[in-house]
Order: sequence, then structure tokens, then C-alpha cells
Amino acid sequence: MDTDFLQFYTGTPKYTHAPGLEVMEALCARLGDPQRGLRCVHIAGTNGKGSCAAMIAAVLRAAGYRTGLYTSPDLTGPWERIKVDRVDINLDNFAAVTARVRAACRGLDEPSYFEKMTAAAFLYFAEQRCDYVVLETGLGGRLDATNVIEKPAVSVIMPIGLDHTAVLGDTLAAIAGEKAGILKPGCPAVCAPQPPEALAVIKARCAAVGAPLRLVNITKIRFLSSSLSGQRFSYGDMEDVTLPLLGWHQIENACAVLETARELGLSESDVRTGLAAAKWPCRFEYVPGEPPFFLDGAHNPHGAAALAAGLRAYLPGQKCTMLMGVMGDKDWQSILQIMEPLAARFVCVTPEEGPRALPAAALAGAIKNVPARAADSLDQALALCRAHDEPVCAFGSLYYIGHLRKRLLEEKGWN
Repeated sequence: MDTDFLQFYTGTPKYTHAPGLEVMEALCARLGDPQRGLRCVHIAGTNGKGSCAAMIAAVLRAAGYRTGLYTSPDLTGPWERIKVDRVDINLDNFAAVTARVRAACRGLDEPSYFEKMTAAAFLYFAEQRCDYVVLETGLGGRLDATNVIEKPAVSVIMPIGLDHTAVLGDTLAAIAGEKAGILKPGCPAVCAPQPPEALAVIKARCAAVGAPLRLVNITKIRFLSSSLSGQRFSYGDMEDVTLPLLGWHQIENACAVLETARELGLSESDVRTGLAAAKWPCRFEYVPGEPPFFLDGAHNPHGAAALAAGLRAYLPGQKCTMLMGVMGDKDWQSILQIMEPLAARFVCVTPEEGPRALPAAALAGAIKNVPARAADSLDQALALCRAHDEPVCAFGSLYYIGHLRKRLLEEKGWN
């Protein structure tokens, strides 16, 4: 079908008006406030919120609930952001809700890309009569477009680190204050492990609004085993949980899911079934081959540290060919410091067109301690990576990693 309607989103700037929820609230009001009829699990955080959202949605589906899932960014197209029971919104339905959102925008200060997309998601989930909707914030929390929901079933705060500092603040406490803006009076909250200064802010916000708080207790985690097909762990009195997602950080994320499931009253059986079926592409994802690839959307130092820990655990003593592409407004210098000790060499790509992308040549020129090459295209980058015997770790911006994943899976006939 004609996909010109997607230009309504992709042609809109990231920021179109001053920060605030007024435009989003006005847009939703014109659409009949579809978000008010949704029972939501609302997730904020710097890293891990997408993985958490995918796992919670999997557990809710296992419990028999019709489940909407709203995440960002997408890997290959905006339709991937809006799912019901793991199925992307189809283009006919996407075009239909877009027509309603477009009409509602007339006469308003122009909503941003994310506001338009969020409004479309609310409409679709309402039309699909979802029992639950799992909502991932786009940026921050307090002023995020998703925060027009009024009484979430549970609010979840995932690990907080320094990212988007120009918008959210340059301290962990300031960023935590923005993330904690999703906490609502009387609505239960779950909090993943946090740096002390972030946790203090979250606890204070919960106390101020009367939000009962569950904390993930990492001392209750017992690691059992791990392979490239998944890992096993126990948490408190829940023994031997299977998780296909790799890395210690995903075990901690899964424990936030366990606490959320308990708050929702879900059974242990449903939790086990859901976690065992959970999928979240390009988050320490292993793609076998010659050479094998690890794909990860680590685009800030906190994410890079988790990726490096995963590589050390799964490839002890080995070094990788690092395929890296990042946005210039990220702290890519710190990311390099974290990843260089694990690198045999770097292949650098420009993740997308546009002023935010760090040019591959500039990135390669900043790497001094190991060999580095700038690639002109993804095809050339793949050829350079495959010229060596080491495993390849592709990381940084999801804007290029999603297309790389699609290419790798198509080569295997898995798509």
C-alpha cells in the first residue's frame, strides 16, 4: 500500500515546541483521550527500559492478557514501535489512526514526532481493546509524551545513568528527578538497582506522592549458568528461572520484571513462561556465523559498561573487531575508553544521515591505541569486519544496528 502517510511522522522534527505536556494533552483531548481507558505499566530509565518492557509484555501475554507494547526507537521502521501481542501494527491500521491524529493536529502548535506517534499508539491500543499496555518513555519522564496517562497499574524506574544531559540535567540526581516524574499518587512503583544519589531522589518522590515502592534486591540474585543460548538464575524464593536474553544486566532487568509481576498479581508459572519466551533484538544479541556477531544498542557509557562486562563473560580473554557508529552528541569518548581494551580493531560507520551523526572518519581519527578504519557504507563495513577471524561486536546507535541485523538475518534466510 501507499506509505506516504509515514512522512507525517518522519518529516516532523524531534522538537517542535517548548518542553511541556500541554500540546500532548490538547492532542489527546481532541482524540477523546484514548489513554484514559488503558491499563498501563509505565517504564522510565536510562538503560534497560526497552528490555524490561519486552519482558513484562511477554509475561502479561503468558498470563492470557491482550497486551500492547510501545517502545522506541525502532530498528527498521516506525511501525515496529506499536505492537499488540508481539505483532507490529499493520500499515492499513497505521494509516487509519494516522488520519485521525493528523486531523486532530490541525490548529494546534505542531506536536513533535514522538507526540504524534504516542497519540497514534494510544488510539490503536484503545481500538484493539488491550487488557494491558506496556509504555516505554521516550526521553526523561516528567515531560515525556507518555506521561499524560493518569493512574498507571505500576510505574517502573530502570537503571539511571548520564545521558541526554543537555535536556535532563548533568547530574544523576537531576536525571532521576525527571525519570521519577512518572510516579503518580497512590500508584505502586518498582525500582531497579540504582546509584545512591538516584535512589534517594526516587525514594523521596515516592514518599511525596504516596507511591508504594518495591526495590530490586540484588543480594537475592543467584547466578546459576549461562551460554550463548541464554542463562539461568534464581531470585529470592523463585528458583531456576530461564532467560534467553544475555548478560548479567539482563538478569537484573528481569528481577525488576519479577517485582512488577508480583505487584500485578501474576502467577509464578506465567512469569516463568513469559521470561523464557522474551525477545528483544539488538540488546547483546548473538548472531552465530563465521565470524559471529554480537549486536548491542549501547550508546552511552552506562550501556557500554554493561556490554563490555557481557563480552568479558562470554568471550573471556578474546578481543573483537568493534563495529561502531554513534551520534555526535553522545559521550562517545567515554564509550571508546570502555570498549578499546576489548578491541582487536575498530571499523567505524556513520550511523545515519543528518547533523547529529558522528562521521565515521572523525570517529576513526580519534582512536589511537588500536587500528581503526572508516567505512563508506554498511556493505564496506561488513567486508572489513569479515576480513578477520575475531568475533564482531557491533554497537552504538540503533539507527544502523537495526539495518545490520536485518542484513545478517536475511543472509541466513531467517527473515
